[in-house]
Amino acid sequence: MKKLNLFDQLNASSLVLVSPEWPKIKAARKAADSFETPNVILPLETRMLAGRQIRLAEAGPMDAPLVVLLSPFPESILSFAGSWKTLTTNFHVIAIDLPGFGASEGDRHDMSPKAQGDLLNAIFNDLNLSDIHLVGPDVGMGAALAYAIHHEHRLLSMVVGNGPGTPGPFKLARMISMLGRFGVMRWMTSLLGAGPLIAFTAKLGAIRHTSNAVQIDDYKRAYSGRAAEVLHWFEDLRLKAAGLAERVNEIDIPTLVFWGELEVMFDVSNAKHLDNALPNSKLQILPEAGHLAWSDQPEMFASMITDWVRTEHKTTT
Repeated sequence: MKKLNLFDQLNASSLVLVSPEWPKIKAARKAADSFETPNVILPLETRMLAGRQIRLAEAGPMDAPLVVLLSPFPESILSFAGSWKTLTTNFHVIAIDLPGFGASEGDRHDMSPKAQGDLLNAIFNDLNLSDIHLVGPDVGMGAALAYAIHHEHRLLSMVVGNGPGTPGPFKLARMISMLGRFGVMRWMTSLLGAGPLIAFTAKLGAIRHTSNAVQIDDYKRAYSGRAAEVLHWFEDLRLKAAGLAERVNEIDIPTLVFWGELEVMFDVSNAKHLDNALPNSKLQILPEAGHLAWSDQPEMFASMITDWVRTEHKTTT
């Protein structure tokens, strides 16, 4: 089983020490009630979708509302372990590792919101899905927004947060901004491999939770040897995000914007900008939660989605 080793931890620690956001996160982590995410077995499978081997997990009653979860980075659909039982009790849930992310096949050509939105369209067509409540955190937010903007969508609603696509000022953590601006930064990060990137995100992005051993093993295996390809997601990140931001006002789908109260990678101020720009949205800030808000507050995240899908998406203005 793969673990975050000393090399991973030392490199991550050196990065957070030069991150101006770290003191705020360090203090919040110290004050929070911490826990390890319980190990929940997801029914993982791989299917040929959109011309790629795509990993997904499907569970819940087939006649219930359909909720589609999109994977974050540098994690996978296993990051939804904390909310999986509640969501699959109430809904028909399909969790998808986005192409090139998690354990799904993909390469650098897939590393943009527009490309991901196009691939989502193909995946939904191949699965013959409709009436979808689409949940997209982190990189999944960019994919969800791009899908809604560029395609005749199959959505009833969206839940997005902690990712790119918000109108300005688009505020990013220093390290995320540097990955977007400097090719040498992406090159150096890719040389270190996936481990330090996973460990850095866990330090700066988590307030309450610690990933369990099964999750860490999955994340490291998913990105082993692929860091250089996946890091193309950050290339010209501000430009890619701006392309989404200038068109989000066209999205009239009921949309729940959620954000971690202590998010610093994609600063929490971005949440209000997005909520203001969307014509049919609601904003929810999750307390004691950072970038990995769905893992920091899994029960609250599941309750938020449950309330939204059952009733609240019908009442947004």
